[in-house]
Amino acid sequence: MSIRSYLTRYLGENGSLKRAMPGFVPRPQQQTVAAAIEAAMATPGGIALVEAGTGVGKTLAYLLPALQHARPNCRIVISTHTLALQSQLAEKDVPLAQSVWKKPVEAAVVKGRGNYLCLQDMDAARSDLWTVGDPQFMQIAKWSHTSGSGDVAELDFTYPNWSEIRANPDTCKQQECRFFDRCFYYRMRREAQEAEILLVNHALFLSDLAVRRSGEPDAKLLPDYDFVVFDEAHHLETAAAAAFGIAFSSARLPALMDKLRRTARSLDMNLERLKAIENSSQALFEPFLHGGRPEFVVSDILRGEPALQSARAQAAAIGTLLDSTATELLKQDTGGQPALKDRVDGLRRQCVRAKEELTLAFGGDDANFVRWGSLGRQRRGPSATINWTPVSVAPILQAALWKQPRPVGAALISATLSTDGGFGYVRHRLGISDADPQVTETIVGSPFDYPQNCLLYLPRHLPMPSDDPGYAYDAASEMLALLEASKGGAFLLFTSYRAMNAAYDQITQSELPYPLLRQGEMPNPRLIQTFKEEKNAVLFGTQSFWEGVDIPGADLRLVIIDRLPFAVPDSPLHKARVDEITASGGDWFNDFALPQAQLRLKQGFGRLIRTSRDRGVVAILDTRLVRKTYGQRFLQFLPPARRVYDLAEVETFYQEQESALPIAK
Repeated sequence: MSIRSYLTRYLGENGSLKRAMPGFVPRPQQQTVAAAIEAAMATPGGIALVEAGTGVGKTLAYLLPALQHARPNCRIVISTHTLALQSQLAEKDVPLAQSVWKKPVEAAVVKGRGNYLCLQDMDAARSDLWTVGDPQFMQIAKWSHTSGSGDVAELDFTYPNWSEIRANPDTCKQQECRFFDRCFYYRMRREAQEAEILLVNHALFLSDLAVRRSGEPDAKLLPDYDFVVFDEAHHLETAAAAAFGIAFSSARLPALMDKLRRTARSLDMNLERLKAIENSSQALFEPFLHGGRPEFVVSDILRGEPALQSARAQAAAIGTLLDSTATELLKQDTGGQPALKDRVDGLRRQCVRAKEELTLAFGGDDANFVRWGSLGRQRRGPSATINWTPVSVAPILQAALWKQPRPVGAALISATLSTDGGFGYVRHRLGISDADPQVTETIVGSPFDYPQNCLLYLPRHLPMPSDDPGYAYDAASEMLALLEASKGGAFLLFTSYRAMNAAYDQITQSELPYPLLRQGEMPNPRLIQTFKEEKNAVLFGTQSFWEGVDIPGADLRLVIIDRLPFAVPDSPLHKARVDEITASGGDWFNDFALPQAQLRLKQGFGRLIRTSRDRGVVAILDTRLVRKTYGQRFLQFLPPARRVYDLAEVETFYQEQESALPIAK
């Protein structure tokens, strides 16, 4: 059977999916995407780069070819960026695709180890003072006997001490563990070994790739596979940078010392050494806690080579103390107590790993890596994290995934993957050669009627964006006029918290009669739920709301974007990438900053039209779109909404659409 005929059998006018799904509409774009992915799966080492606009139905477009090719000797991995999409695949999309498929195909959800309860560590924790009388711990203990997966996602509450009882590579004894037969993590791994389709996320997939690069025999987190589909593929670069780098928090060693002190009550331990490690860690991280910026380059805080060498010497001294502690733990007499021995062995491995990663965080030497820091808060108070991150993941991924001969094929798919109408940017960032003959490129637009259902409003009368308070006032005034025209039902998307807060403060002083919700006032999922429940609500958000939020229907009928989403120029990782491009003779703005902003703008635009019945306005207040020559590079590749430049046209649009938009009174 040809590719087209079997896809038509499922996706066509008289196909199985139309009979199985009320309201299913055959889409040529979906069949084109499915054919591209099918062809890549049928080609040894084939790679498909695919951009599929909103509403194409990309999930089924890759699931059907995956079901066609998956078999015991051909395992398919489907990798998502978010756990939410992974759950949607497992609970909705895969069962739907399997329901119309003729042959049974085993699929398994695979998550990182830390998502699963460790029965050994939970048993050991029962004797700790922090668990005595803790009702949540008691709930988890009860749940451990009824859960089939031990997945933290099953809990309907957040347990603050989950890190103490979750599966951990340092405390895991594998087959030697007395709980091995009941182990949730290894049960999942056994199911994965039997499955023909694995549902994972990018973090786990790339962590597996990093482990495999070590070259150690049997070093892997996932079973071997033959093809991988990367959904939400525009996140691959960020996920890979995290997976192949190191992040070491100032809270890590104090937390480890707390664990050691609790265990030391049953051991003969040098408590002064533990105190020395904690004090030395505090001294090492102290300069970063007062740097004054949320993100920084380490060399900007530790100015000059002597300061850097001093920090490396401090880290090395801490490493020596950790080595001594690990040796001391190895010699401990645990008196034949299996639970105590398990804990001591795990703590020893944690000391060894902490020493290795601390040494790399402060002493790693690689021209393709940047050492930078970030500030945050943990239970103990302010914290600093030192990151050792690859500037470019291209050479790493090229060696690990794309080099020829290539035993594993791949499909990279997203609603926002192309820039300037092609895949040159993503190829360069991920290390996929332009000359590779086994790579195909496919771009299909949305099936939705944007010219009829959507306006793109570009207010040419506004001044160019600036940090001047007058500009912030003018922009917020324009937002207020748009909200009055739409009668609420809006997302206001900002590129910075400062701009968001300024607009929120000004708009709250108006007499706008709609609920105003601001990011940070409650958890994001609750914000979304409140937005759906409140009539004509207005939500103010930053980057978290530019993608991954799906609100179909009249509840969302206006999206306002304050500025073109260029990356923050003083972000350490962004600056390092700009410097790397410039040093190699490239054009950092046209080759990096502008394509990156193109993708982000398309993501923000995509929040509005989610179904064929949706109608509304996207307003982009940044006049660089119409005043700068590069503005056309943004506009040309946005969805084909009708462009207007006068607020009166927006008002007329909403008046005409009022019968189609059941706006709450």
